[in-house]
Amino acid sequence: MGSEATAAAGGHRKLSLALVIVAGVLAVFAIFSIWANRQALNTDNWVHTSDRLLQNEEVEQRLSAYIAAQLLAHVDVKAELEKQLPKQLAALAGPVAAGIAQVAPTVAERALANPAVQGLWSDANRAAHETLLKLLDGGGDAISTEGGKVTLDLNALLKKVAAQLGVGEGLAEKVPPEAGRLTILRSDQISTAQDGAKLIRTLPVVLTALVLLLLIAAIWLAGPRRRQALRAAGLAFAIAGALVLTLRTVAGHALVNSLVANEANKPAVEAVWSIGTSLLATVATSALAFGILVFLAAWLAGPTQLATGLRRAAAPYLREQPLAAGIAAFLLWVALVAWVPIAAFGKPLGILLFALLFAVGAELLRRRTLHEFQETG
Repeated sequence: MGSEATAAAGGHRKLSLALVIVAGVLAVFAIFSIWANRQALNTDNWVHTSDRLLQNEEVEQRLSAYIAAQLLAHVDVKAELEKQLPKQLAALAGPVAAGIAQVAPTVAERALANPAVQGLWSDANRAAHETLLKLLDGGGDAISTEGGKVTLDLNALLKKVAAQLGVGEGLAEKVPPEAGRLTILRSDQISTAQDGAKLIRTLPVVLTALVLLLLIAAIWLAGPRRRQALRAAGLAFAIAGALVLTLRTVAGHALVNSLVANEANKPAVEAVWSIGTSLLATVATSALAFGILVFLAAWLAGPTQLATGLRRAAAPYLREQPLAAGIAAFLLWVALVAWVPIAAFGKPLGILLFALLFAVGAELLRRRTLHEFQETG
């Protein structure tokens, strides 16, 4: 009985710490799952990332080269020139066609800088992703695909570039429908992709709920050491975010070095990785920032000399000028929402939830401070 009473009075420190550690590990997987969900299954995020890719100079150059290569592979520029040139100049069709082949990437790059062409790029990505989502949701045969494949159709971009090569408007009409189509998903991959999509939709909810429940349990089981458990929970979030950011950097370098042999192509691939995982960085940074806020809140309520001094200095204002103290707390909340890089602060529900947590924490800290320094005044 005595040992049980002692454990109850002192809390379950080891069990609480173990739960925090497990929650921290799961938080890493939760961050990756949230990123996968928002990046792969959200059309707006997909299109936004695609637009950012096009704005990158290295990626734009590689895309321009691809469009030019596709155009020249599917359209006989020399034959078109021979039709248009006078018979006495027909022999020049070959050299002129060779010259056009040289400038085609530059023409394509210039075209991609045009807002109207950029709009075609966005539209193509949106259409491809919407088709992909319908298939992943079980659309099956009701969804129109090309040859059983989901493709990114850049045919319209090829025609725009063809029209700007100076050979005449008729060249764009010679671009066949199959030109410029990038396969995103083959028919034999649909079943696997559907299973993966279900997992990606479920994991963020399950893992996030598990992390929160484990941390709540850890704080509850800590007994009189709940402040330390709260501080450990904040540290777990911060470490999880920092670890994901580190893994993103390390994995990016490893991926580029292992897949790209040509040094000239590495900048473009690095750009694709950086932009493609930018949402992952946002989620990880949010976890890191949230963890730091929780850690600081727990520290501020702690026994360190600096924290105690801050509470002692605040006590007279909390007692004698509660309105001014409330306004100061509100301004602090506004500053945190405005400046702390937490993605949830960009949404009304996230702001509301943080306001509730901040209000509860501020009230608990106020009561602790007034109780601790009753003689201050």
